[in-house]
Amino acid sequence: MPSVIATIRVKEDKIDEAKAFLGKLAKDTLANEKGTLAYVAHQRKDDPTVFVFYEKYEDEAAFAVHGENLKASGGGFAAILAGAPEIHILEEL
Repeated sequence: MPSVIATIRVKEDKIDEAKAFLGKLAKDTLANEKGTLAYVAHQRKDDPTVFVFYEKYEDEAAFAVHGENLKASGGGFAAILAGAPEIHILEEL
C-alpha cells in the first residue's frame, strides 16, 4: 500500500492562493479518485510557505491515477511553487 509525504514551498506572496488551491486539490482528490485513502494537506506553523501532504493509496494503480490527474493541475502549481517539490514514496509495513 503506497504512501507519500510530499513537501512543497510556495512563493511568499502566494500563501493565500496556495492555501485555497491546495485545499481544493485535497478535497477534489478524495472525492474523485477511487483508491485514494488519505490526501491531507498541512501547512507548517514555523514556515507558512511550506506545505506538507500525507497521501495513502489502496494500490499502485490508484497511485498512478493520481499522478496522471496531477498533470492537469500543473498550471495551478506553476503559479504558486517556489522550487521543486520534495517527494518521498513509502511502503506501509
